[in-house]
Amino acid sequence: MLQGLKTRAGAVGAGLYAAALSLVVLAASGGVGLLLHQPWLFPSLGPTVMMFFESPGQRASRPLNALVGHGAGLLAGTAVLYGLGLQDDPPVPSDGLTPAYLLAGALSVALTTLASPRSGPRTHRPGPPR
Repeated sequence: MLQGLKTRAGAVGAGLYAAALSLVVLAASGGVGLLLHQPWLFPSLGPTVMMFFESPGQRASRPLNALVGHGAGLLAGTAVLYGLGLQDDPPVPSDGLTPAYLLAGALSVALTTLASPRSGPRTHRPGPPR
């Protein structure tokens, strides 16, 4: 479908297609979060959804690759959170950014980046397409 839009409407049509699908998926995810009173929208979800719809043929856009990449990030973030003893601290939005949380964020991204190439070419690192 994306290729057909590119052929008929050019880059604008393909961009509108990707934008519309991104809007629907992120709105649905946010709606689930509202219903469950849980944060279902998180920073890496937007670029991941964009990549799925803008570059569906790329290997990194495959759902399994995204799940592996996000899983690595989740494990790294959880390990750093507990490793720094922050698991019982109030969340950043309610208590403000502290040096410990800044370190936790930087370390978890660094660990995810370090783990990604080691797990093979299937891994999708959450973030904007490169």
